[in-house]
Amino acid sequence: MLNAGEGGAVIQVAGETDAEVLSFRTDALLFTDRTYRLHQVPDLLDGRRFLMSSIDRTALNVVQGGELTVLTPVPIEGATSEAALLEQQGFIKQDLNPFQLFGDQERNSVLTYTKSVETGESYSWGKWVVVLGFEEARSAFDRAMADRDRPYHVYPSDIPNTGILFVDQEKDGRSGHAGITVTECKNGDVLAFYQNGANDESNWMGHGSGGWSEYRRSTDGGMTWGEPVVFDYSREQWYGDDVFSAIVYSLITAPDGTLVATVLRYRNERWVKAKAPVYFLSHDHGDSWKGPFSFDENSTVEDISMTMNTSFLRDGEVFIVFRGGSSNMAPGGPHTLWVSGDNGRSFHRRSVLPFNDADYYWAAGTLDNGEIIVYTYNAHQLSGDARRHAERNIPYTISKDGGRTWSEPRTAYFAKGIRNMQLSEKLGAFYFMHGRSGSYRPEGELEAGDPGPGNFVLYYSEDGINWDEGVLLMSRRQTAGGGDCYSANAIIGKYDTEMPQRLLIQSDISYRGSRTNMHHWWVSVEPLDFSVKRR
Repeated sequence: MLNAGEGGAVIQVAGETDAEVLSFRTDALLFTDRTYRLHQVPDLLDGRRFLMSSIDRTALNVVQGGELTVLTPVPIEGATSEAALLEQQGFIKQDLNPFQLFGDQERNSVLTYTKSVETGESYSWGKWVVVLGFEEARSAFDRAMADRDRPYHVYPSDIPNTGILFVDQEKDGRSGHAGITVTECKNGDVLAFYQNGANDESNWMGHGSGGWSEYRRSTDGGMTWGEPVVFDYSREQWYGDDVFSAIVYSLITAPDGTLVATVLRYRNERWVKAKAPVYFLSHDHGDSWKGPFSFDENSTVEDISMTMNTSFLRDGEVFIVFRGGSSNMAPGGPHTLWVSGDNGRSFHRRSVLPFNDADYYWAAGTLDNGEIIVYTYNAHQLSGDARRHAERNIPYTISKDGGRTWSEPRTAYFAKGIRNMQLSEKLGAFYFMHGRSGSYRPEGELEAGDPGPGNFVLYYSEDGINWDEGVLLMSRRQTAGGGDCYSANAIIGKYDTEMPQRLLIQSDISYRGSRTNMHHWWVSVEPLDFSVKRR
């Protein structure tokens, strides 16, 4: 009888070297030798682990008895089904309506079979079946099993997965890669910003800087969210003639509770900057906003143009890292540190960081000892082996005097690579860093354990410099496109002593090509009970 996944068998996969265990969720890649992606998921099967194996042959041995579930096409004309063989082997067809596994042709709709298999039994099927509901699949690569000894907890727990759907852009034909930023207000509310952009030519097929910023509010620590709220200035600029778009890129809660929102201003959908950034202030937890204010009336877009959610606090001051230059990426302008000592009422430039002007993407924060650390990225300036090497060795610089002077750049090692990275505040004993697992390492040249580029990866560190081997939050095999994985995070529960602190991670994830939805993951150092419906 089909159950929710308890008591699954332990199987040994036979004859395949590239089989992998994934979560049974919409858009997951189904086979190792085809590009078909999961289309429909019945509630009873949602999130269960399945074996991504060859479409032509699946073979296994039962190491420990238990339930096993097998899907195969409805035996109709034109379908390649193993239904008859499964019934001969004692599998029982379940009272679950046929559902469309992939595509839109009836021949790819499937029946669900289960059997309580015994230790020592062996099974082999031809074209085609999908096996799921097991407890463990030995000889298949299973990241959830490999990462189960990590000293923190992730929800949804069966990583890699596609997290919790936060904003469904697909239903409205929208997309958003830019302006992903989150903060916890001093009253405990959580505000999460994202870009509402088109997915057509006007917005680089969903990958551009067009559209406007919106945010949603949670009044219960991120468990539920209100309706979208348009950031008025952003939408006015989109429909006006002054700039192409104006997107909120960084949001932080100042020491006195004031919210500081930094807005970047673009010339076109290809991320070319039009004017220097401005910022807005809210003194009522985001209910209303005042601005725009200039960081410096005399600074041009060549002096200050871009930040990547790199705002943080230290000793009662608000800091933001900027880069200058109007171009899309390299070459650019100087990397500078700006500071406010009056909760955002004014800012001034404190120093220039020792990075190459062409470096791009940043992560920044404060370490336990009061030092400031800023990471950047330079792989896009290189080629060949040097480029692939650079995605694992990320430059950083440290300031011991509040950002007035800086060390010479060094590098920190990230085993699975990282790009457009984001650093968290310390949660318990650990800092976290997340981002795309690079862009430039071809699969044929991967080292053992390296999942390659285009995944969403999470690392932890006790000192903010030396990082673990990393885990995948999302595999590119689980999405309908690649994965730009632009992301942000915030510690939630800082202002409520009765609430355990946890890390909220927000990222864009492809639903088709460059078109993206917004998704959430939670990280905690203690087990937490999250009862949130996942997609």
